[in-house]
Amino acid sequence: MAYLYLAAKFWRECIIVVLAFLLLICLFVQNHQAAEIKDQKQLHADYVAAQEVSIAKAKADAAIQEKTWAEKITKAEQNYNVKIKKIQSDATAAQSAANSLSKQLSIAKQRLSSSSSETNNQYTSTLSDVFEQCVEKYREVAQRADEHRANEKKLSDAWISN
Repeated sequence: MAYLYLAAKFWRECIIVVLAFLLLICLFVQNHQAAEIKDQKQLHADYVAAQEVSIAKAKADAAIQEKTWAEKITKAEQNYNVKIKKIQSDATAAQSAANSLSKQLSIAKQRLSSSSSETNNQYTSTLSDVFEQCVEKYREVAQRADEHRANEKKLSDAWISN
């Protein structure tokens, strides 16, 4: 009862003590939250630094991989160009051989024209024309097949595989 009497008599001071106690509790809570914010900021800074390191490593790896691919594609292009030159050279040689053979057949046709039989001339002429057409078609097919194979090899060599 005495406490109640004192509390009633000093009610202002009691309220001040309660408010001071609440203020002290608020200060502790605020200090704890400030420490948590500081910890979160440090964690965030560490995370950002780790991400920057990861990004730099990924960029370096990508540059190395890109260089490897570029070298592979360049080598495939060079091989392709060499093969195309060889194909063109072979096609030219085949054309030259066909022209030589055609010339020989033409000479043979001229010799047969002085022959006794008209049928021999027609037969030789027809045979010569057919043979020339066959040689030309064969050369074209061979050139296209070689170009196709070179293109296929180029694509195969340039294909990116991990």
